[in-house]
Amino acid sequence: MRRTASRFAFGLIATMFAAGNAMACMVPTTQQALDVIGLKSTLMVSALTCDQRSDYDTFMKRFQPHILAEQHDVDAYFRQEHGRLFQRYEDTYITSLANVQSSAGIHEGTDFCNQSKVLFGKVLTLNTEHELDDFARRAPAVQPIVVVACGIVESSAFRRMERLAPKP
Repeated sequence: MRRTASRFAFGLIATMFAAGNAMACMVPTTQQALDVIGLKSTLMVSALTCDQRSDYDTFMKRFQPHILAEQHDVDAYFRQEHGRLFQRYEDTYITSLANVQSSAGIHEGTDFCNQSKVLFGKVLTLNTEHELDDFARRAPAVQPIVVVACGIVESSAFRRMERLAPKP
């Protein structure tokens, strides 16, 4: 009896987890917030790696209120998706974000700092929050997660092709 109850509880938890993940998607405001926070993280990694702290400070002074508002949107997303444990999930996301961006920099080698100078040059020409949002959307940062926009639905043809595809 105890084993059956355990299996039922495990099955219920697995079903809830799968259903929660299947329904999760990004609304445009959350996507924008992740884009801006991703750009901020890219600039932070660049500043630390390539000794561009003064450029980063200029960026942050110019856009700090907007970046803080976007950070609150990210907080709200993680709170909605993960409840009481949101802070743990959000901290893991922020750490993973910096790690994948740092790894991308290592992969680029010596060209990373040259590209970083170009990036800072473009970002420091931006004057408004709208320009920053647009730039972050057009040049998205490397992200540690896959983001699915709300409203995108897999077709039955796609699911059929997925079933028929050879398994690795």
